[in-house]
Amino acid sequence: MNNSKIDFFLIDHTPVGGVERVGCDLINLFLSNGIDVDYLITQHNDYEKPHFPYPKEIKYINLDCSTADLEERLYESFLNLKIKKLIFAGDNMSISIALLKAAKRAGVIAIPQYHGSPHAYLDKYISLRDMLGNPYLFFKYLVAKSFRPFKLLKLKKYLLLAEHGVACVSQGSADEIKKLYKNSRAIIDRVFTIYNPLHLGLDRIDCNINEKNNTIVYLSRLEEKHKNSFLAIKAWNEIAHKYPNWELHILGDGSISEKMKGYVADNKLTNVVFYGMVKDVASHLSKSKISILTSNCEGLGMGVLESICYKNAIVSTLSNGGIIDLVEDQISGLLVPRNDYKAFAQSMEKIMNNEQLRIKYVNESYKILSKFSDDGIISEWKKRFNL
Repeated sequence: MNNSKIDFFLIDHTPVGGVERVGCDLINLFLSNGIDVDYLITQHNDYEKPHFPYPKEIKYINLDCSTADLEERLYESFLNLKIKKLIFAGDNMSISIALLKAAKRAGVIAIPQYHGSPHAYLDKYISLRDMLGNPYLFFKYLVAKSFRPFKLLKLKKYLLLAEHGVACVSQGSADEIKKLYKNSRAIIDRVFTIYNPLHLGLDRIDCNINEKNNTIVYLSRLEEKHKNSFLAIKAWNEIAHKYPNWELHILGDGSISEKMKGYVADNKLTNVVFYGMVKDVASHLSKSKISILTSNCEGLGMGVLESICYKNAIVSTLSNGGIIDLVEDQISGLLVPRNDYKAFAQSMEKIMNNEQLRIKYVNESYKILSKFSDDGIISEWKKRFNL
């Protein structure tokens, strides 16, 4: 048996999503560096074919089962497939607990890759302004607060079951977990950070910082809650009329896409372009000057990381998770309090009106990319699995 072999589990590897993309990138990175990956196990598949280019040699095992049956099905699979080392997407508490129990029974070294922020699980992102406008949201907020202690216990159970450690994709998320359980040395000692592979080939990126268009890019799923996407056009509405020579390009699709388009139409915003789901993100990032992120929480924010690679200045909300791994406020970009669309608009304006400041932020942010080297990421995973 090859000791340099690590297999993978994703809840579903077929959708367009950050977790699925990172899983695909990491599998490809392992294979290109002499680490075998035989199996990708999934709980279910929503689509016939995966969106991302997983290697052809990978064997897919679709358990097609409920979460209630998952522990037993995984245990049987681990034994039958002789799996000994496993990386899995560890953001869903119930699924992660079932997997860790199965792994312990089967003698599998299983390490969760924690893609989010613990606050995405624990908290409701409902602002005071939202509650004042809709009293029902105040009720939802109170219910969420009452369930929080139970969620903290479930998250603690998950973290203690992960006896081989929890790989957070950002230092920001790792620090949040450690702060929540600051009195538990067992949890603090097993939480660490391994960044997602960038896998872009920076030396091959053709992008001239001085030859970009007056374009702002918003790259994200268009969703409420964690993504808070509506803030992007609400902030743009504050200043769009003053900058007819600038455009906001929205790359992505989601549940509030039509709501956002309706808002743009109602406010007669002619300098907003919706592109939907875009495969060739590079062509947009290479031509734009600024990238924005409006999230309430992001494990790392791969769209921001890609934007930095293509020399875009960053304006982002100060979200929970890993934005602080990528942007230092007023040093390498601008960070704005969550839900403050007026401050967000002012921050965009600040960069739009100051070319020298834009270039300063771009040059400073580019320095962080050394943290995302393929060699460093491979080395960290090998260390964790004693390869």
